[in-house]
Amino acid sequence: MDRRPSDNLFQPSSIVAPAMSGPRGYLAPIAPRKRVHIQAVFFDLHATLAGFRPRFGPPDPERVSRLLRDRGISVPPKAWKDALAQVHRIDYPRYGYPDWERYIGRAFEIARARPNELTFKEVVREYQRTRWNPLPFAKEAVRRAKRLGLKTALVTSIARFRFERDLRSILERIDFVVDGNTFHCDKSGPEIYLRTLQALKVKPGEAVMIGDELEGDVLIPTRIGMRAILIRREKPPWEESQAIGGQVVARDLRHAMDIVDAWVGKAPSA
Repeated sequence: MDRRPSDNLFQPSSIVAPAMSGPRGYLAPIAPRKRVHIQAVFFDLHATLAGFRPRFGPPDPERVSRLLRDRGISVPPKAWKDALAQVHRIDYPRYGYPDWERYIGRAFEIARARPNELTFKEVVREYQRTRWNPLPFAKEAVRRAKRLGLKTALVTSIARFRFERDLRSILERIDFVVDGNTFHCDKSGPEIYLRTLQALKVKPGEAVMIGDELEGDVLIPTRIGMRAILIRREKPPWEESQAIGGQVVARDLRHAMDIVDAWVGKAPSA
């Protein structure tokens, strides 16, 4: 039988859950570690604090490719996906496009496609219709961090204009919002974390990152001395469980904040 947490398994006396490696490992409660000095909590955005509203996520590259093909423009789905990835990882951090028009315009330049004005606006509208929703417990997680007296930051590579309108109720509670252009770097390296720590005047060992991506949200922060909590809402495949082994894993955002509570020596709120 897999070792999966029951609804009431993680009580204040057994709150920290390092991942177990092996085909049957997932979460295992252990006694809380000794109190540690934490001054800040960093949150990831996508799939941690927020997600796309049902039926209002960004269009699939296949859809955009078909739309363009119907207008006489050939951009294969992979070419469009790769163009967007370059804008996301390289060009947005470098130039900080303020809206979808310039963001998508750069993607067309990379794909070497020149749509007419009507087609261009049609593609832009496909992306402008994207909407975000806070995920369950997102607002309460930020409130809990503030009640603990912790500084808070949102650290994401996603362009701020893409989510700011829909998530104001969360962003207004966060001390520092960092996107790919804030420090001209994304989450593929440690620079974005080092600069955020510096801005908040916090040492790496005094901050914890919470997110759902093993490399960008956990392994990179821990390499520079931060603590990190990986959110895994479902049991990972066996291969991933090998890579996760030894990391602190939470089943959701509420559980992640329970772990933070235990680390700073305060029991989670009822």
